[in-house]
Amino acid sequence: MRFAILTLAVLALLPARASAANLVVDGRGWGHGVGLSQYGAYGYALREARDHRFILAHYYTGSGYGTAPGSRMKVLLKRQRTPRISGATRARAATGRRIRLDDAHVYRFKAISRGRIEVINTFNGRTKARLRAPVTVSGGASTVLRGTAQNGLSNGVYRGRMVLSRDGGAALVVNSVVLEQYLYGVVPSEMPASWPAEALKAQAVVARSYALRSRRPGAPYDVFADVRSQVYRGVLAETAATNAAVNGSRAHVVTAGGDIAQTFFFSTSGGRTASNEEAFGGSPISYLRPVDDPHDDLSPYHTWEATFTKRQAVRKLKSVTSGRFQGLRVATRTGSGRAATVVVRGSGGNQTVAAATVRTLLGLRSTWITKVTGP
Repeated sequence: MRFAILTLAVLALLPARASAANLVVDGRGWGHGVGLSQYGAYGYALREARDHRFILAHYYTGSGYGTAPGSRMKVLLKRQRTPRISGATRARAATGRRIRLDDAHVYRFKAISRGRIEVINTFNGRTKARLRAPVTVSGGASTVLRGTAQNGLSNGVYRGRMVLSRDGGAALVVNSVVLEQYLYGVVPSEMPASWPAEALKAQAVVARSYALRSRRPGAPYDVFADVRSQVYRGVLAETAATNAAVNGSRAHVVTAGGDIAQTFFFSTSGGRTASNEEAFGGSPISYLRPVDDPHDDLSPYHTWEATFTKRQAVRKLKSVTSGRFQGLRVATRTGSGRAATVVVRGSGGNQTVAAATVRTLLGLRSTWITKVTGP
């Protein structure tokens, strides 16, 4: 999910030298602003000793707290023609055929013709079998996906099973894992394990609810392992504190109207969260209403400044500028105070564009633009 505080890609906000600064954008917050504010949750747990149920009720207006049955998650880790896996002891084809593997060896799983996957032992280069996809690979407590996965982790260790299916000329590597074990790898990837236990429990319940809402029966995978869903880094990310938070909130979810709620979350609100329609459009959702976020000042991104030379601004905003770039101004704002539209002034006339577009082009942390100066 693009909302993690530890794993989001570093945005292009490094200030230029003051002498070269021609465009300065001041703003607040990091992320879309909808749902749980992670730094706000941290503050409620740290400063007010609030428990996770209070935190969840605050950020998801009018929501309930319930339980959901156990499940498995299918997490896409990698798409590659010949992914490599170690620590495996067996593989099972879609036809039911089974083969033994040596957990001390690394195996390549190569997508070949007629919907099959070739299993090659890299120790001796020999083909072990050609199996009908999808192929389910399992071992002891965990297996290792060699190389770099989509979550950025190299040689990651994962609980559960690996399922390799065909996707054109490549193989999809999907980790099929029990929900609670999936959360062991999510919570510490989304929130610092050193934070108070009740904040970690709130993150665990939110992550569980988000995962269950994301399930896609019949599809090769439910979620991504990176910020497109919520970040999952498997066994290597696990800590005692975050595992305890998952176990301490086991099976619990945020509910609304008898269903599991859509629990969006993000890093830093800037002082007030946003409604779902502000960030994503569509009809208002009752539990995704703007609320004050009094402890968000704990975040280093509560306020920020992004500085660009005129040359940088011209290059970044070229696609939305008519003629020569002359400046920016916020045209309209949302109910929570974030920018809704921005006017890009150019020698060929003014262009009104969505603030989200300007955020992307400039690499801003959020659309909550408080001030624009220059050039």
